[in-house]
Amino acid sequence: MTIRDLYDLPWIGDGAVLDLANTVLVGAAQDRTDIDVLADPALTARWRARAADRRLSALPLADLVELRAPVRAALDAAAGKRAVPDGARSALNELAATAPVVLRVTADGRLEQQDHGGGPAEAVARETLVLVAGPDHARLRRCPAPSCGMFFVARRRDQAWCTVGCGNRARSTRRRPREATDGAE
Repeated sequence: MTIRDLYDLPWIGDGAVLDLANTVLVGAAQDRTDIDVLADPALTARWRARAADRRLSALPLADLVELRAPVRAALDAAAGKRAVPDGARSALNELAATAPVVLRVTADGRLEQQDHGGGPAEAVARETLVLVAGPDHARLRRCPAPSCGMFFVARRRDQAWCTVGCGNRARSTRRRPREATDGAE
């Protein structure tokens, strides 16, 4: 990941749940440690400006960090085809319980759901539960590319990486060791 990509945050904008969860870039620092967008004031300001949900991005930093933990734990478990950890499940269930949804049929006959109460944290909790246990749970993935680790919902059945750039980086990394041994002979 280049510094330009880091400051452009090109992966932000796929919905509140993924925007919040993807504020940790796994192994993206030069020393292969994680980069926490919410730990850097400049990156936090850029994230707040680009996040899909303005109410969520306006939450106090401590609330965002606290909410992010169970969201990431739930997504990580679901992407790895494991059960959501009890602590994350309990925290998300408790928050989501205060964010009821009202269903209604529109004039053109479509079913529409409307948030009815609760704040942005409660809505994110509910959306996380829908993502990890709803109809799209099988498409939830974690990008295996070096220095990425972003969560994404696959658009195609065979989609392995979150972006084309990550796919290129992963293939390039796989090729390097082979080329090094080919040249040694």
